Amino acid sequence: MIKTGIVVLVHGSRGKLGKGEVESALEIIVEGLKPCLAPGVEVVGAALQFNQPALEEAVEVLCSMQVKRIIIVPYFLFAGRHITEHVPQALSDLQHLYPDTRFIVAEAMGLDESFIGLLARRVIKAAPDLGLISVNARGKSIETESMQIVDSLLPPLPAMHDEEMVVIKRLVHASGDIEVAKLAKFSADAVSAGVRAITLGSPIFTDVRMIMTGIDLRLADPFGCTVTCALDSGEIGVRVETGEITRTAAGMKNLGGKLDGAIVAIGNAPTALFALLELVDDRSIRPALIVGMPVGFVKAAESKLELMKRDIPYITVTGTRGGSALAAAAVNSLLRIARDQHPMAQIT
Repeated sequence: MIKTGIVVLVHGSRGKLGKGEVESALEIIVEGLKPCLAPGVEVVGAALQFNQPALEEAVEVLCSMQVKRIIIVPYFLFAGRHITEHVPQALSDLQHLYPDTRFIVAEAMGLDESFIGLLARRVIKAAPDLGLISVNARGKSIETESMQIVDSLLPPLPAMHDEEMVVIKRLVHASGDIEVAKLAKFSADAVSAGVRAITLGSPIFTDVRMIMTGIDLRLADPFGCTVTCALDSGEIGVRVETGEITRTAAGMKNLGGKLDGAIVAIGNAPTALFALLELVDDRSIRPALIVGMPVGFVKAAESKLELMKRDIPYITVTGTRGGSALAAAAVNSLLRIARDQHPMAQIT
């Protein structure tokens, strides 16, 4: 692969308050983008105006790393004059300075349906009476109907206990795939171990931010369960830069002893699950529960088979199926069971 760098380009702000927000936003976007890309891809932020680093400075940094392809990703809603005139002119100048580097400009953010939902949430946050109750009521109605359909489609699973069936129904609901019910596997005490950890306020760790986002904090907060992504566990280190280890695996190893007694949900990277199992084997770390649901055709099935060989509470889905939605659904189902068993933790 050509050594590649990404520049996330924002407009910038001349105001003091806006300057700080731009810098914080760029840091979050850059760090969130890195695990979504291939190992070794450099990602930096830049501002077109007012803030540092400027586009030219960001390109200089990447070229000093021997990057041969730079992709400019405009964090702009529309392709206005900045995108159609100013950026091309800047890149023309940069191409003269770095003739051996290929520059590519990605599309602006444009219209995405997810923005509509974001706008709706902003409106409702400003004026809760304009939609929160009706949105929740409609959502609950759809959810109830969906779960009724799941109930009608589920095959007989006589070996499963009632609480395991609660989890399975949520997995089917989250995936839209009835076959997941037959693939779900539980260690003998998985559900009780997970619920016990929740009632003790044990932390919940995830391999990627998508799972962290999917876990319902309204269910977790009453028990004092924090939710943290392994990618936020500190410096990942040079081994990631050289491709020796993935970011999620490095993040899991960075957590180390913090994983002892915790719920660990893995729904993306088989390497993260392998790294966690190495910690279990080598350092006597024992999570309260591992929700092991990495997805894909490369080592995902193998990592889950390794998980099931361990004498440790687990919930998994065998084969190549899995993903962040399934891992989050499993954790949320355990949180619901804990809530129902402990009415004092009920939420509105």
